[in-house]
Amino acid sequence: MKFYQSFILFSLFTLAFVSCNTDDLERDIDALKDRVASFETQVQQLNDEMNIIRVLLDGNKTITDYSIDGDTYTLTLSNGETLTLTPGVVGGNYPSIEIGENGNWFIGDEDTGKRAKAENGNDAEITPQFKIEANPADGDKKYWYVSYDEGKNWSVLENGCAEGTNTSENPIESAVVEGDNFKVVLSDGSEHFIPIVQGLECAINIPEGVTDGLWSVAGGGQSSFKVKVKLAEGDLVRVNAPADWNAKVSKYQVGDTEVSVTVTPPSTPSECIIVVEVTHGVNTATDQIKARTTSDSYWAEYQAGLDIKIGDVVINKYNNPEGKLLQDGSAILISGVYFIAQEATVEWTSGAGDLIIISENKNNYSSLNMNSTVQLDGSGSILLSGLKLRCAVGATSFKVVSGSTKRLTLNHCDIEMQKDKVFAEFDNTENAANLDEIVMESCRVSVPVPTVSTSVINLFSCKGKYDKVLIHNNIFYCREENSSVLYCFLNNTASINNIDIENNTIINLLSNHGSNSGYVRLPINQATVMKNNLIWYDTNCYGEKGQTTTVTLVSSISEGAAFGPADFESNKVFTAVDGKEQLTWKIIRTPKGFTGTNSITPSTESPFVDGTLVDTEGKYTLKPEYQGIGAIIE
Repeated sequence: MKFYQSFILFSLFTLAFVSCNTDDLERDIDALKDRVASFETQVQQLNDEMNIIRVLLDGNKTITDYSIDGDTYTLTLSNGETLTLTPGVVGGNYPSIEIGENGNWFIGDEDTGKRAKAENGNDAEITPQFKIEANPADGDKKYWYVSYDEGKNWSVLENGCAEGTNTSENPIESAVVEGDNFKVVLSDGSEHFIPIVQGLECAINIPEGVTDGLWSVAGGGQSSFKVKVKLAEGDLVRVNAPADWNAKVSKYQVGDTEVSVTVTPPSTPSECIIVVEVTHGVNTATDQIKARTTSDSYWAEYQAGLDIKIGDVVINKYNNPEGKLLQDGSAILISGVYFIAQEATVEWTSGAGDLIIISENKNNYSSLNMNSTVQLDGSGSILLSGLKLRCAVGATSFKVVSGSTKRLTLNHCDIEMQKDKVFAEFDNTENAANLDEIVMESCRVSVPVPTVSTSVINLFSCKGKYDKVLIHNNIFYCREENSSVLYCFLNNTASINNIDIENNTIINLLSNHGSNSGYVRLPINQATVMKNNLIWYDTNCYGEKGQTTTVTLVSSISEGAAFGPADFESNKVFTAVDGKEQLTWKIIRTPKGFTGTNSITPSTESPFVDGTLVDTEGKYTLKPEYQGIGAIIE
């Protein structure tokens, strides 16, 4: 619970300056500890209750065993899952949680659109998770946050302040073992029962090929998984799946502790839920696994109605019904969803407010030529994935001149920057653009040797507002050996609320833009992370092109901001240069507000298996001892 620890330390620091009376100080410390413990208890209880409600609504689990410790119940379910519940009221302000007549979760009186109740024999897919954290939008008061994807993404609940007294009821009013059932009473007075059946088990052993809860199998071929069971005389084992998936249970007998399920999916892209059930008398226990055929074609998956996930963006023909497959020589002129055919080249000649462009083949990038500077009109989001991006000579790739752009996302793209030009630029005008988010992930970015210093993104400080920049798992490189580019990720004087630069590889690109040099040439604030990056260069460039003796990751820290080593950990520098005129490396040029060691000691040992780059496309293999830093692009 990192948040709570940090909260305590900060609060103790504050109290040390406002109180001179040790008795008062001790009482304040005790009160603070109680407050933090109360938050932790609230979060734990609410999440436990949501898990119990999930099982109640599924209606296809039994309890094989349970124990009671005081007021706490520990339940072992038929699928092997263990749940804990402590009924009762915990002080605090809870979010309002209900299940609407449409079967969806309602949180804070708002329909989440997420199904709560099982449907057509399948479990509900979403169980909300909650946490309490500071909300910057309300003076860092503690607010409830909710996640619908197992904690990957969180959103603050409107009117969800966690400070104060209890204003909403717990979702669960009471719970008790009653005969052969675990009886749960919800806050609306409704009673629900989970049968207690000793020994009834149906638990799927997770097979190979499962990622994020999805089992990927080869289309047209046989795949199988094991199911943990305990079979008595008369017990039945069944498997339910769509007819075109042809799922069968192996032969079984009394006493078996494991059975096999074999599936033969269709050869075309398809997705389904496979449900295994064990019937014991009047009780039935089930478990399920979500399966999907593997495919190398995004277009085929789109046509089949499957979800295509790029980063945290989900694309399908239901939410994006007008998708088009573009052939060689086509042009993109208006907003829309486009797939570029394998080995095709498409022209992009104008801006768009809402645009998704994806390579048709997952493993073979298609080409997108940007014949001039593309000026985005700022009304929507731009997402590019699996593309070779080429911009006209002498042109900036993207230029945002006005409006409020939600997002610019580049995922698994091969980007060719032009000499002396930035990749993305946000105009310094009275009608300056606002930006919610820039995401650059798993891209290879080739930077030519310029005549002047260059940068990837220029963010001007004017009337524009910038929220978040994420640069993850990219390779930035210069193709020319024994040369160096004076370079940075982010340039100019804008203020960004969140900067996250992690696991990037930087090759023959040295940061130097005068006295304010740094890979991030911005005054960074309290929400900046830059770690696990790998830097390699084969020339010291000492005294060339105005190069100074010092190279840094970050230019300066904003007034009042504070950072520690954890924010900039595991950045590694490697060089083929071993001489007395070696460059000096620092994390922050002006380290005010920074605690910890500011220097980085370069290693003259190459981190790559063959000692240098594998080829001029920025592909390389890290030595085993350096795994975990730099980029790995599949």
